[in-house]
Amino acid sequence: MKVQELFNLKGKKALVTGGGRGIGKFIATGLAEAGADVMVASRKMENLEKTAAELSKLGVRALPVKCDMGNQEDIIALAQTAVKEFGSVDILVNNAGVTWGAPTLDFPLKGWDKVFEVNVRGVWILSQEVARGMKEKGGGKIINISSVMAF
Repeated sequence: MKVQELFNLKGKKALVTGGGRGIGKFIATGLAEAGADVMVASRKMENLEKTAAELSKLGVRALPVKCDMGNQEDIIALAQTAVKEFGSVDILVNNAGVTWGAPTLDFPLKGWDKVFEVNVRGVWILSQEVARGMKEKGGGKIINISSVMAF
């Protein structure tokens, strides 16, 4: 049995936050290689457009969407755009995240608020929005990527 047979995602629709570069880009590429159409989202449209162009060459539909995961309006608009463009989301990968470099005892509250806003609150809002559609169609997958900021 071939890997493509084990991990065939043809016809599935995926949304990857932080998908313009790094780990998110590699995740989006893996999903596209398995046949999924992929929407990549992050704050930097230039990176997203390059990634989407590369993914399209794999024979899937790839869409870039600018989204600040610290902005509730952006997050809701992202979920709505995914439904408008794809009809539904089968796979959500919450990969976007921020860090704030400071020793624990010197960590400013402003930094903590930003980390929490993007890494926890933003993930929760997007997951909730996307999960509503997943529930209606009988299921889906939500994958949360964590980092050094995991507690």
